[in-house]
Amino acid sequence: MAAIYSGIHLKLKSSKTSWEDKLKLAQFAWISHQCFLPNKEQVLLDWVSHTLVSCYNKKLELSDEITEKLWVYLDNILRSKKLQSLLKEGKTITLRFSIAQVINERLSVSYTQKTLKAVGTVLNCCRSILSSSPLAIVYTAKSELLVDLLSKLCWLACWQLSSEDAVSSQLFEVLQLTLGQYLLIQRQQANANRVFGQVTKLLLQPCLLLRHLLTARVWTQAEDGRGCQHLNREIRNGIEALVKAGLFQPELLPSYREELLPEKESHNIKKGALKTRLLPASTIQTVVGDTSFCQPALHGKAVASSVPLLFKLFLESYSKAEDHLVCFHMLTKLFGCLKIARLQGDLWTDQLSPPEWSPELLAVEQLLNSVLSSGIYNVAVDRIRHKEVQFHFYRQVAQTLVNRPQATVPAWFRCFKALISLNHLIVEPDLDDLVASAWIDAEVSEPRTKRAQEALVNALFQTYAKLRQFQKLFEEVLSVICRPAAEDLRLPVLPAGIRAKLCEHLLELPPNQILDVLYLILEKCQASIIPDVRGDSDMALKLQSVSSLLHSVLFNMRSLDDSTPLLVVRRAQNLLDTMQRGIIKALLDLLKDHQAEDTELELWVEKVGESFLLLACTWVATDTLFGLNCSKYVSQLGEATLPVVDSTEKFSDFSAVLPGFDAQCWEKITKLLSCSCSGSRYCIEWLMLQRMKRMLMYSGCQTEASCRTMQHAAAFILRPGKPCMAEVEPEPWDGNVGAINSSTYPTAHWHLVISNLPVLIPFLSVSDTLCVAGMLLKTLLVNQAQAASSDADDALISVEKVSKDFLHSPLLPEMRTLHASFISRIVLHCAGVLYPAVQNAANQPLGQLSAEGIPWCEADFPSCVGRERPKDEPSVCWTVMENVAQNILSLVKVRSFVTLEEEHIERLLDLLEIISALNLDSLFPTDHARLFLSLLSLAVNTRTNVACSEALSLKLLTSCFHLLARLQTGRNVSSPFKVLHASDALEAVLTSMFVVCKTFAGALTDAPWQEFLHGVQVLLERYLQIVLERRLSVKLNMEKFTSFLTTCQPHTAGGELAEHWSPAADQLLLVALTAQCHVLTLHVQKPSGNWKAADTLLILLKQAVLQTGATVQLFLRNSTKGQPLPLAFIPCVTTLLKADSSCAQPVCPVGEEGEHERPKESSRQQQLSHSDLYQKFYTQILRELDLAGGSVQFLSSALHFLAVFCSMPELLPAQETSVAVFRSIRKLLSGPGITLQVMQSLETQLAELFAQLVKNCTNDNFCAILGLVLEGLDIGNTWKQNTDQVLSAVTLVKLLLGCPLSGEKEKAFWLSSPQLITALVMQAKEASQDHATIPALLVLVLETAAILLRQGEGILSNPHHVTLVFSILATIPLDRLKSEDYYSVVLGIHEVLFSILQCHPKVMLKAAPSFLCSFHKLVLSVMHEGRQKGDGGITDELGVVLKCAQLVERMYSYIAAKTEEFTVFSAFIVSQYVTELQKVTLHPAVKKHLTEGIYQILDLCIERDIKFLNASLPVGVREVLKELYSDYTHYHKNLKQGDEKYTA
Repeated sequence: MAAIYSGIHLKLKSSKTSWEDKLKLAQFAWISHQCFLPNKEQVLLDWVSHTLVSCYNKKLELSDEITEKLWVYLDNILRSKKLQSLLKEGKTITLRFSIAQVINERLSVSYTQKTLKAVGTVLNCCRSILSSSPLAIVYTAKSELLVDLLSKLCWLACWQLSSEDAVSSQLFEVLQLTLGQYLLIQRQQANANRVFGQVTKLLLQPCLLLRHLLTARVWTQAEDGRGCQHLNREIRNGIEALVKAGLFQPELLPSYREELLPEKESHNIKKGALKTRLLPASTIQTVVGDTSFCQPALHGKAVASSVPLLFKLFLESYSKAEDHLVCFHMLTKLFGCLKIARLQGDLWTDQLSPPEWSPELLAVEQLLNSVLSSGIYNVAVDRIRHKEVQFHFYRQVAQTLVNRPQATVPAWFRCFKALISLNHLIVEPDLDDLVASAWIDAEVSEPRTKRAQEALVNALFQTYAKLRQFQKLFEEVLSVICRPAAEDLRLPVLPAGIRAKLCEHLLELPPNQILDVLYLILEKCQASIIPDVRGDSDMALKLQSVSSLLHSVLFNMRSLDDSTPLLVVRRAQNLLDTMQRGIIKALLDLLKDHQAEDTELELWVEKVGESFLLLACTWVATDTLFGLNCSKYVSQLGEATLPVVDSTEKFSDFSAVLPGFDAQCWEKITKLLSCSCSGSRYCIEWLMLQRMKRMLMYSGCQTEASCRTMQHAAAFILRPGKPCMAEVEPEPWDGNVGAINSSTYPTAHWHLVISNLPVLIPFLSVSDTLCVAGMLLKTLLVNQAQAASSDADDALISVEKVSKDFLHSPLLPEMRTLHASFISRIVLHCAGVLYPAVQNAANQPLGQLSAEGIPWCEADFPSCVGRERPKDEPSVCWTVMENVAQNILSLVKVRSFVTLEEEHIERLLDLLEIISALNLDSLFPTDHARLFLSLLSLAVNTRTNVACSEALSLKLLTSCFHLLARLQTGRNVSSPFKVLHASDALEAVLTSMFVVCKTFAGALTDAPWQEFLHGVQVLLERYLQIVLERRLSVKLNMEKFTSFLTTCQPHTAGGELAEHWSPAADQLLLVALTAQCHVLTLHVQKPSGNWKAADTLLILLKQAVLQTGATVQLFLRNSTKGQPLPLAFIPCVTTLLKADSSCAQPVCPVGEEGEHERPKESSRQQQLSHSDLYQKFYTQILRELDLAGGSVQFLSSALHFLAVFCSMPELLPAQETSVAVFRSIRKLLSGPGITLQVMQSLETQLAELFAQLVKNCTNDNFCAILGLVLEGLDIGNTWKQNTDQVLSAVTLVKLLLGCPLSGEKEKAFWLSSPQLITALVMQAKEASQDHATIPALLVLVLETAAILLRQGEGILSNPHHVTLVFSILATIPLDRLKSEDYYSVVLGIHEVLFSILQCHPKVMLKAAPSFLCSFHKLVLSVMHEGRQKGDGGITDELGVVLKCAQLVERMYSYIAAKTEEFTVFSAFIVSQYVTELQKVTLHPAVKKHLTEGIYQILDLCIERDIKFLNASLPVGVREVLKELYSDYTHYHKNLKQGDEKYTA
């Protein structure tokens, strides 16, 4: 022993031994059990530490490679399980302080050299030291070393975040550990001044810079996968805790008071000697303001990010009522660190670049919000006690912001909002400048900035509305409007967002206040604008702005009604009189003197005209509204009716809706202003619409002359907008009539027409109706890029939105003529796409359907249309459609197709999408039949170019078939059969598809092909069902269709059809045969009272079965051996098997009176027609299950076939049982490609198959199945890494639990249940050790255990078997899970606990502690995840935690309902909750759910329990309990007692 010891020791110390040998020897000595050294671990640790220290102290000269190997050796020792075990056993092993110094120095060198390459192992050593408390003493015992380490790590992290390299998670993990260790040491230090000095000298700058860089960092997906975002949050939270505990301790408050308060305020504070006086605020200001610790550009952003944090932490520490002034002076100190504080008055002492404004203003906003939320500014206290020191500071901030407007920065607006919330007097002296720069003259386009601007203006509205000074605000607004314009054209006074806010407040304001504002506007208009408007464009623009403002206020104020005081009504009447005589008449006089010329109008004339018409519309609308709603108001219009005119020359007379002006004036004004495509034209159209409405309201029965007048009026409104909508690209409109220009006029015009169509449509001519329908279709066909841009702002009105809303509204079907015209336009547009270069396009089907002169509308037009329709016209439509139907069939027979390019297909798909939006129940018979023929022609008379995308071609056909199938659910489903036999239509579809699908040979395995086949199948089934249900020549149609399918067989198909045959046609034929068998099977199985019909259907079904079976056998013989079956084969054979079974065992018709009972056939005397086929197919399916992979579509069809096949056990081949099928399924579920998602997708099909297997297997077979399940659950599979086999076994248990069991099978299953539970427990324990298996296996184990416990109610008699499940819950780790996995695990635990609680009450009598232990673990995890994060958390994560908190709340309610079991434990549950609550700050939403849950447990507590808790809990926890119980008494207990008072 001594020789070994002395040999190793000497060799390690010997200079003759090479360093390579020394390292090998040291490694051997550490790991070898044969090497016995006294205190070997300490000796080796000292040797490597001493060597590294000597190397860096220049006492030893070692190569870089040897040095790196020494660090690796040290790291291996520190991370070894051997060392950890020795430390746990209490053995004393220490590190030298010198090694900590060396680590710090290496990190310092790394920062200097700007590289992490040489310190990876050093960081690992550091992490190992800090992770072990006995080793971490080298840092914790000398806090200077720990502070130095933290400082260097922060600087290193700052460098890496500033570089473009990927972030090293290793560095940030070590930083997090170091930060945690320092926070522990910091709390233990008693000398607050010393801690303050350490933080300010060494840590404050790097920590604040690091926090800023972490906040601004955009993490990549790879970095997020390594958990960097979590580290980011944790480090930022740690930095905040460090700064708060280091700079703002309670012991430092006297120093802050002494420094910050004026002499008069601090005279009662005892001052220390000058040399010991601490100036904390100035020290912080100096450290933060020091520009030497980082680049100037980065320094400004870091300071702007840090100042609000420092102030927030200061408020959290010292914000008591008596220290509010201290907090304010600290605010001024910190504000002085910002660059914006150097801007004084109107002069710039330090220029700010545009990029610097955003962080500076954001900092100011956060500071002001902190002041607001903390309540340190009390207006009265500041004025009375402190000579408005705070007010003057905020005034200075407001002046700085007003003098330098930054309308492109959202924070600039939010700063003013915060200042207004503090005290509106702060900004009131600069209110005019604020209104100008933030509202009237602010050009804002970016959405975030718009929202900030709207919030500020809304704050102004809200403030002055509360102060009853709305008039004062509008005085400033009008004064700003009347200033000279900065540009030629003014911005709109009321953008959409601001106008919406104004409307909200106008509805709440008293009428008198609004009338004051209106009088103010009228006075400003009369006194300052109208006298000088002639010839002055700028003044005309001011007039337009004021008119728009007046219009918005009047249009959106609350209407007068019978409850309005009479004085207010008279004021309103006087206001409208003044408006008419003083404003509108004055403007009319200005325009009367101007002669209409062909040249373009002068700008001032155009704007005056727009203002005149806008005010006229406003006056008419307001007078009409007041007259209708308020009986005290005397309308000047009265019941004046629209004069009946026959001449369109006098049609511009609006004197009936605006009295006091003669017709000649109106004619002149209309002629002058209607030439411009802008707001004037819109107002004229609006006035005409008012004339129509008044005539409809006040006239009696309509005469021919009045009807003609209404027609002229409708045409007058509609026609002026046609050229503008065709020529100008419409822009979105904000709904403000005063802001209409040539670009937004088309949108405003279309909005006016569509919103008033119920008034207009009865009086529109056929051509105008077609025009509206055409415009509706044109606007709906806008390309996707335009649609996306128009939807950018939901507040704006676009042509596309108006049309889309109208298409989906219930109004369109009610307008019969427009509906028919719209369908005509769709058909015409389809024809235009199909036949642009086709000869004889008029003879093509769609050309015939879109021909002019055919009265497609069955309902009569109103008599006022002036057109009498002959009685025989409806038959013309049906005659045309009969000819079209025959034309379609003839084109299919001669194989005449229109070739489509990709461009045509895309345009047709857009049209089909519009058709799909129509309400099919609203289609009249002619429209229904016309759409049917159009879609049928599109499907069967077209083919795509060979160069076109196969997916796009299939999408067109699938869409057509989908719409044709949907048509069969409409009200007039029989109308197409008036012009075409159902069998002819289906024959045309299949004939065309057999020819066309040859081009799809390369797409037979793609999803679009499967969707196409599904579309064909649904179409065929719907049509055949209609034939059978409506009894539409059933025998004729079905026999004809069957005969056609017979001719389509590959061996019988002749002529051109045989030439076009292909594998795709095989699948299509199978789909057709499947649809026929499926529909006939459904109807044969329905009981019927008609013998003859039942016999006919049975005969047809037998024919279909024989035909389908022969076809399938033929295709199987011709298929390539070794290749998997086409997907279409499986549902076909499944349907064939069902149909064959129905033929063998038909449902007997219900006997009727006077009819003889039909003799019953024996169930299986008649053999299945194709038993051999089914058995071969069964064998083939079992073989192909192994090759399926994760193909859900194939597996779904295959499992469904197996379920149907196994429902007939006599079909199973000889010497084969249900166990063989079970083995195949087990192998499938444990095979490659079968993920948890695939299993969930196949859950229904698997359950169906297992139900049949269990139902039809023998007892011995069932026991064999159970044995196979238990074999899969063997723990050896987990140890062999056969996770897929275990996953499949647990899935099989879950499926077996879903099968109905009875008799011996039920007994056998529950006898094996203890083994199942034990196996699940063992699997859960193993799965809990591997985080990768938690989402899949562990969640499935929990779900299975919950089902097993629920179904075992009353059967699991041994309580031990139930309590075993608690072992599963105890092993589940709830940390470091993804959010979606976390919720799944929590839900699984909740279900298991609920199953035990609800279904096993006897077990709960003894197992309540185990239950509560498992539940407390769940509560603890949810509280940890739901704590208030420093940055507010992530929305998705918070949503998941909220759902988990709801589950916890629900479980609390279940526990409270079981009073017998848990009354004794109620105090214990509450104590656990409050103990954890004292450690965390919960997010308010999470806390709400948990609190509601614990309230129900408090309902179980008696007064003695509460006293016991108050006596036994620690002081801090007791305070939490006191607050909780106070809230419980106030909010919950009293409410509950009140409810109980009224409960029987």
